[in-house]
Amino acid sequence: MNQLAEITQTEVFSTNFGSISHCPRTDLLTLTFSGKTVTYKYPCLQRLNKVIHQVDLAKMTDASHSGLEIIFLCGAEDCFVLDIHEILGLKNLLHGTFTMFNLNSAIKDCLQRVI
Repeated sequence: MNQLAEITQTEVFSTNFGSISHCPRTDLLTLTFSGKTVTYKYPCLQRLNKVIHQVDLAKMTDASHSGLEIIFLCGAEDCFVLDIHEILGLKNLLHGTFTMFNLNSAIKDCLQRVI
């Protein structure tokens, strides 16, 4: 990522596991997680959220399971190979991110009603 791109990024949400930033100039979201940095459009991040929430955590703890999940999004170049702790961390990161998006939208709606 070049220096100009870093300057235009606004952090949406972060945890000890990673962060998600938004570039208003390109309207892209940058996910930094598990040693990777990937850029998504909003709908793709929504799909990632859906896929992560569909992971069967109970099955991952079963002795016959490898303990790893491969998360691959159709149309995306990158994939994630995550253990149960990383799945939980990514769930938390995505939950916080979408909560911030919803909060921002609610505040904007309230301000528009007042004006």
